[in-house]
Amino acid sequence: MGEWFIALIVVVAVVAYAVHTWRRDPVQPWNEPLQRLHPGVADKAEWMASESTVQRVMADYLAAHSWLGESGFLNYNSSSRQVRDYLSGSMLAEMERVLLNSTRRGRARFVGVLRAHHHITVRRFSDDGLTCLIIDRQSERRMATYDYWTRQRLHTQDLGSGAMVYKMSCDPLTRRWKIDELIQQLPVGWEQLPALRMTDALPDAAGRDI
Repeated sequence: MGEWFIALIVVVAVVAYAVHTWRRDPVQPWNEPLQRLHPGVADKAEWMASESTVQRVMADYLAAHSWLGESGFLNYNSSSRQVRDYLSGSMLAEMERVLLNSTRRGRARFVGVLRAHHHITVRRFSDDGLTCLIIDRQSERRMATYDYWTRQRLHTQDLGSGAMVYKMSCDPLTRRWKIDELIQQLPVGWEQLPALRMTDALPDAAGRDI
């Protein structure tokens, strides 16, 4: 009886250790090494991932934007449950604040949905491969206003073109890329500048940038 009890304890300990290790050790989002572009060149050197990883970043980014367009029509329980599949960091905190405020004020009658054609460039992976930046050149941007209850479109406003820089963060456990932070809205004419310096944060004073 004593030996059986000791063996049972050993088995339970092994299983518990395996579960503990599985939960704490993140699954790497890919196995390919990062590539160093322009090594040693000031303001140009950066890490880049494989093309398959870049495509996954772009797909998850577009999925997040699609969800944001539909989230205004969802009830609070559905929105609060799904939001962590698409957002993280400051974007998640802001969206959760918006969702919470919507329950306090009651459901608004009108919903605004921003639609655009997205032309995406993925840049500047971190050295651990878990974050990167996206330049999203948005053309034909339109803000459509809908009646929440009937989903009837009431008005559409043309917003022209614009370009945004977002930080993307990868959840190692789900291997999903999420919009983490809006870094900057690029000024008009930025593509004509001789060089675009990419950083993952803005200085405290950034003029008219947001």
